Amino acid sequence: MTKRVFVAATCLFAVVLACSWRARTQTPQSGRAVLEAYVTAWNRHDFAALDKLLAADGIHEDIALGFHGQGPAQIKDFMRAMIEGQPDLDWRVTTVVEAGPLVAAEWTWTSTFTGDSPSGPVVHKRISGRGASVVRIENGRIKQLSDYYDLASFFPKVPAGSATGSE
Repeated sequence: MTKRVFVAATCLFAVVLACSWRARTQTPQSGRAVLEAYVTAWNRHDFAALDKLLAADGIHEDIALGFHGQGPAQIKDFMRAMIEGQPDLDWRVTTVVEAGPLVAAEWTWTSTFTGDSPSGPVVHKRISGRGASVVRIENGRIKQLSDYYDLASFFPKVPAGSATGSE
């Protein structure tokens, strides 16, 4: 009986030790990595990835567009609408500053846009611009992401006598 208890205790100790070692060797994903995975999901039109990257009550705000979505379902609807008007969107993070759970990033966005622009409706208009996002990460997921940019700068005015804005 004592031998069985000793063997059981030894096995239990080995399992606890292995779990403890594994927990110490796994590093949590950085906020930068979470943000970059989110941007990649947008570029790939990967709706399923958002379920893993967003907190259940996560928020994505696009200040310029007046969008405030909470939870993966609302954010996926926003993503679908953006992709519908910009199927070739290319969102690239250029600079990242990470401080604990906060990530600040500068980015570029290019696409072929169809829809309402600040100067009126356009069809297949090449656009590009820069912006910044502030992201709060909680438990390895996006709790809040707020995008800041000047929407009008994505649609520069066409000089009189030039092309109509459709390409």
